[in-house]
Amino acid sequence: MVQTGKYWTLVDAGLGSADLRNPRDRLGDNFLRRVRPVLNPAEPAIRQVQALGIDPHDVRSIVLTHHDVDHVGGIADFPWACVYVSRAQVDLIVPALRKDMVRRLHPVQWSHAPQWKPVTLSETWRSRPSFRLNDSLSLVALDGHIEGHCAVVIDRENEPPLIHAGDAVMDVKTELFGGRAPLGLRAFQYMTRTDARAWRESRAWLKECVEDGIDVICAHEPHPRLSGAR
Repeated sequence: MVQTGKYWTLVDAGLGSADLRNPRDRLGDNFLRRVRPVLNPAEPAIRQVQALGIDPHDVRSIVLTHHDVDHVGGIADFPWACVYVSRAQVDLIVPALRKDMVRRLHPVQWSHAPQWKPVTLSETWRSRPSFRLNDSLSLVALDGHIEGHCAVVIDRENEPPLIHAGDAVMDVKTELFGGRAPLGLRAFQYMTRTDARAWRESRAWLKECVEDGIDVICAHEPHPRLSGAR
């Protein structure tokens, strides 16, 4: 989460409470079979927000890297929040889910009519299309994993910015520092990417950012490691 004034912004929403109650309908058999997620009742963002002593209604906005089921489900727990996402991602689901996404994305996760705020990436950040959402946050194009996938760049006072890379990488330490991800993880990434060339270019860009001292985290490391960690 990122605090802006008295309010908070979630970066990705993770699995939501309804996903845990009804995983087959909301997550789909394909995701459940491939990923075998641990459906921990303490995991939904709203539970973690409450555990921190924060009023969930103070979460006024959510920024999504993309619409995969394990990133979007939690928006249903914050129906009052504005949901920012790249316009290319919204085009996959509006006015109807694109046919090639039927097995991957599940409209039931946004059937509560969220307050979508589609973003056109009309600016640039380090040579990539971007859009500044506010003084602290920007969406930056990071295609390959799925069309319209973005990184979220978080500006920090007296420090380099922090890049949340979404699913562009899934193990920062091995994939951005010259290592090699485990075979199973590599296979999963190859199966889920929709554009191999864009995927490689996005990862090369992230490596350049790390070499320039910018910290990078991603969505699927249980204990996020910053780029300076070893």
